[in-house]
Amino acid sequence: MNFKKIVCQVSASVSVMAGVLIALPATAQDSGPSDSVLDEIVVTADKRSSKNVQDLASSITAFDAQKLERLDVLDFDDFIVQVPGTNFINDGGPGRGNEVASIRGLSTVADNTVGVVAQYLDGAPHFGNSYRFFDIGEVGVLRGPQGTLWGSQSIGGLIYYRSNRPDLTEFSGSVQGDMYSSSDDGGSSQRVSGVINIPLVEDKFALRLAGQFIDESGYIDNARTSASAINDVEESAWRVSAMFEPAETMSITAIYHGNDLETDAPTYFEIDLDGLQVDQPSDIGPTRQEYDLFNLIVDIDLGWSTLSYNGSLFDNNGSYSDFADSSGDLIQTTTTIDEEASTHELRLASSGDSPLQWLVGFYSDDYDDFNQTIDYTLAGLSDPAPVEGTTFGGLVILKDQAFFGEVSYDFSDKLRVLVGGRFFDWEVDNREVFLIGGSDFGFVTNGVASDDDFFHKLLAEYRFTDDVMAYASRSEGFRYGGFNTFVGEALFGISEEFFQFGPDKLVSYEAGVKSRLAEDRVTLNAAIYFLDWQEVQAVVQSDTAGAFGQGFFTTNAPDLEATGFELEVVTQDLIAPGVYAALSWGNTDNEFQDDAQLFPGTRVNINKGDSLRRTPENTYSLDLGYEFGVGNRADAYVRANYWHKDATSTFGFNGTDGDIKVPAQNVVNVSGGIIWETLQLKLYVDNVTDKSPWLNVFSAASRGNPGGDQAVRANTIRPRTVGLEATYYFGGN
Repeated sequence: MNFKKIVCQVSASVSVMAGVLIALPATAQDSGPSDSVLDEIVVTADKRSSKNVQDLASSITAFDAQKLERLDVLDFDDFIVQVPGTNFINDGGPGRGNEVASIRGLSTVADNTVGVVAQYLDGAPHFGNSYRFFDIGEVGVLRGPQGTLWGSQSIGGLIYYRSNRPDLTEFSGSVQGDMYSSSDDGGSSQRVSGVINIPLVEDKFALRLAGQFIDESGYIDNARTSASAINDVEESAWRVSAMFEPAETMSITAIYHGNDLETDAPTYFEIDLDGLQVDQPSDIGPTRQEYDLFNLIVDIDLGWSTLSYNGSLFDNNGSYSDFADSSGDLIQTTTTIDEEASTHELRLASSGDSPLQWLVGFYSDDYDDFNQTIDYTLAGLSDPAPVEGTTFGGLVILKDQAFFGEVSYDFSDKLRVLVGGRFFDWEVDNREVFLIGGSDFGFVTNGVASDDDFFHKLLAEYRFTDDVMAYASRSEGFRYGGFNTFVGEALFGISEEFFQFGPDKLVSYEAGVKSRLAEDRVTLNAAIYFLDWQEVQAVVQSDTAGAFGQGFFTTNAPDLEATGFELEVVTQDLIAPGVYAALSWGNTDNEFQDDAQLFPGTRVNINKGDSLRRTPENTYSLDLGYEFGVGNRADAYVRANYWHKDATSTFGFNGTDGDIKVPAQNVVNVSGGIIWETLQLKLYVDNVTDKSPWLNVFSAASRGNPGGDQAVRANTIRPRTVGLEATYYFGGN
């Protein structure tokens, strides 16, 4: 890697930071006293207790309910672009698509299989796709591997969501209505949400009910059929939470999440057509998702320690369809999804102010995924008896059990050292099948893969003052191995030696500083890191065609190393009274460490020095806001937000991606509003310049056509959208 370049970047950044650190106290002194400071954001990321995010020795960006409101967060992509070193794509999935996170350049964006960024909702690792926010009180984005506490798929980082808990003391609630319209859409869209908190037995038992309904018009037109706005969405979501505190030392919380999502077409568009259009034989590509998630959370204060249990039950049923032309016939591809999971985590954590603190726990995850795809040949859309073609997929069972723990010791008021570890045992039971016309084709893909391992974490933090902390850490993360669904020379031109692929592992070395400055008007956090990603799981395509053409498979690539730098600066009332500003910036660079031929005898190669595809070198965002009074009874605000991702390329060892240059992405959002005691009105414009950034791009080769360097299809964000939102608050003090 170009270490000289990295050293220069870090040196320049440290010089800028040093100048800011020196100048800020003087600036604050000149500005005079003020009662306004940055609000503390409290998080539960260490699974011990609620802490100010600035007191955690790790790279974490947190959002509370107020910050989520400031950023107009409804979807995943509304907040992830505010985090340094992150990226996201729409993976081309059904309906609105499945937004996939990349942290520090590592994710499915980079030729991986399953995601490397774990996501949890109220402690549950399984909760459906395309999650939209309502009544969420905390979001945390932890950068770097979080394997000790959070386990598999947190190899690149972790995103967790925590819903608002019932309040045992007071009756309160809110009702929110949102009407918006986008450029060239099919009409106005509506969103209605509501929350009500009901203490049934004061200080003992309370219910919290929350719900959301979205009726969203589409913005993709079909050039072939002349139909417009074919990708509309209808979604209902609800949550029922109950909290019971039979004693001051015990709390029991039960949470039920429900979701019902229906869409009419995928969200991609054809690049060679004007505007956002597709050219396909059917206007429909229906998607359905219905899931239920139940969480049970128990906390017991034992005096000398706290005993905690977090369990979940998850059930998801869904399907999605697409249509294509083939030799004059209409081919319908339908995929059905049936997921079930149960997770259990039991933790015991020390209490008190002793310099020695510890946490031990046990985790279990039993996940069943039945995903089956069937191709039908139809004479027409109205044909009542389609002919079944190929059927593939089936049941995959994943079992994961682990013991984990952390121990920390305060050697002084300034120095603290932490050691953590996780011993885990995993098993993947593959029971997928391959059928033609309903008959077994004779190639068995069943198998069981399992392994166990131990990884650890080392961390040291040093507090120069109560407001300035430095830390250094070494941490590890992993992903399971698994199976390629269909291999075989006759079928797809893939040797049976690629039937199974192994796990991969990531080791991270990080150093950072976290600070509160200028009388709490500024937070300034920065980190540098070095990543060693071993046996990288990679998806490639064979160059040898079998009976069904070229096939895709997963194998393990050579090791990859990455370096990077991240910076976050947030200010309140520093530039001027009432002015809020937040800057995030991430820079990353990565290279494979060896040459490799992933598929013998073909051009599917990795050369030493190659980088992961679709990884922008720089990402940054800027959020500016101004708050001011309106008379004696109301407050008002205006806000502007800008995010940027560098240009990238699809070039890599996956033959279907070609070498497509993906342009840089620049998006601007603005909003303004007025707030009374019980009412808030907000006017907003998202994607002000009406850009269509390519979140994911597909080459001609990916559709079986020559010209792999030609971009033919892409996913994007919603066009310029203007909306008016009103929120009414009731109850409370």
